[in-house]
Amino acid sequence: MEQKSNTVASIFFMVTGMAILGIIDNFVKFISVEISLWQFHFLRSLIAVPVVVIFGLLAGWNLKPRRLWPVLGRNMFLTGAMFVYFGCLGFFPIAAVAAGLFTAPVLVIFIDAVWSRCAIGPIRLATAFIGFIGTILVLKPDVGGLSWANLIPVSAGLMYAFGNVATRKWCEGESAVALLWSYMFLMLIFGGLGAVYLYFNPGDPTSFLSRGWVWPSAGVWGWIWAQAVFSLVGIGFIMKAYLIGEVTYVSIFEYSMLIFASITAWVLFGDKVRLLGFLGIGLIIITGIVISLRSKADE
Repeated sequence: MEQKSNTVASIFFMVTGMAILGIIDNFVKFISVEISLWQFHFLRSLIAVPVVVIFGLLAGWNLKPRRLWPVLGRNMFLTGAMFVYFGCLGFFPIAAVAAGLFTAPVLVIFIDAVWSRCAIGPIRLATAFIGFIGTILVLKPDVGGLSWANLIPVSAGLMYAFGNVATRKWCEGESAVALLWSYMFLMLIFGGLGAVYLYFNPGDPTSFLSRGWVWPSAGVWGWIWAQAVFSLVGIGFIMKAYLIGEVTYVSIFEYSMLIFASITAWVLFGDKVRLLGFLGIGLIIITGIVISLRSKADE
């Protein structure tokens, strides 16, 4: 009975966390019209990192990584993934960007196979192909319209997949909080370096990627604070889900972010997902479920 209760609670925490992230990430478009990607990450992390560290110290959590270099390597992959993910939000519909990020479970199959020098079974190979087709449908559902630019969000999924494999291979025994704050601190460093460079060498003032330093308006400051706070809350819910639930089953519900992000974009901004796009989202979710269950069966 207790195990069943934990499973229900972990699913609740995971879906709630993904709903928060799927909703709040839609509002990056309001930030991208005024400041740069680098300034956004710098300011957001400048708010988030002290909150995590101070709360962690007060709660008595273990904030010190056990092994610095493996944690740093893992965080490099995830930081790259998030810079590409949020950078794409300034140009692409969130459903397409999230679909690119959620190619990670499919890509993990190949990365883990090469890393561990093991063969990929026919079921996983077929599942990976179906997941790739689903991603293509979401990225550009109108036939013949796909270009290399549309595949940029997939690079976020590739780096995210490397980060997930590195977490398992390099960071066993590390506390979740130590991984979280150190990852956000790395985003603070890279965001700050990019912001400093663009302060002295500003690019196109209309571009989210190359705009020089701009003092944000009160409205944008509000969205930055909302991003920092709600992202922490969402990630906190996700961490709680993994702490109390069965990882293999809980991870399936990560894909709910695709649904929440798409519905929010449609309701608030009129960004409709076409029928083939919804089909693609369905294929991605099915792929993730099959991969998770096969991973459980292979343990």
